[in-house]
Amino acid sequence: MLYDLTTLSLLPNTLGAVLPLLPQTYKSFSSTGTPLGCFACEFGVLNRFNFLTAYESAEALAEERARLMKTENPYGIGAYLGGVSSTAFEPLPFARPIEPGEFGPFYEFRTYTIAPGGLPETAEAWSKIVDRRNEMSKLLMVMGSVEGRPQKMVHIWPYKTIEDRMRARAQASKEGIWPPPGGSGKLTGLQSELFVATAFSDLR
Repeated sequence: MLYDLTTLSLLPNTLGAVLPLLPQTYKSFSSTGTPLGCFACEFGVLNRFNFLTAYESAEALAEERARLMKTENPYGIGAYLGGVSSTAFEPLPFARPIEPGEFGPFYEFRTYTIAPGGLPETAEAWSKIVDRRNEMSKLLMVMGSVEGRPQKMVHIWPYKTIEDRMRARAQASKEGIWPPPGGSGKLTGLQSELFVATAFSDLR
C-alpha cells in the first residue's frame, strides 16, 4: 500500500469560487486510487487543501501520475490553482492501514525531514512507544516518502478538539515518551500544520 499526499494551493481571493467545485474534485481525484480525505489548512499557509489517496501498488500510482501529465485540467479548478505538490509515501512497518471514519474534524499533519539513511533508526524508536502514544490520541498514519529528496516522514493525528491535542501531548511528554526517546537523532527539520476535514471527506 502506498499513500499519495497532494496539496493544491489556490490563488489569492479564489476560495469562494473553488469551494463549490471541491466535492467533484475529490470524487474524481484519482482514476486508479481510493480517495481517503480532503482537508483545508486552518493554521499554516492558507488557501491550501491536502488530498490523501491510497494506492494498492506503485504501478497504480504511476498510471495515475501519467494520466495527470496528459490532462489539461485534471482537478477541475485549474483557473484557480497557484501550485500543486505531490509526494508518495509508504507506511512505516508498524503503521496500521488508514480506515475512513469520523476522527476529527481537526487533523494535524507533522512533517519531519530525515537525514540520509535515517528513517530506519527513527522508525525503530517510534515502534517502541507508538502503542502507548496511540492510547492517548489516535495516530492515523505515519509514513516515509519514497520519492524526492530529502526524505520526509509524515504523521497525521486527528483530534475532536484543540484541547484534546494539548492534553494528549502534555500526557505523553509527562510520561517521557514524546518526543520518542532516540527518535530525534536523524531529524533535520520539523513542521506542524493543522487542517480541518471537509464535509465531503471520507476522513472527517
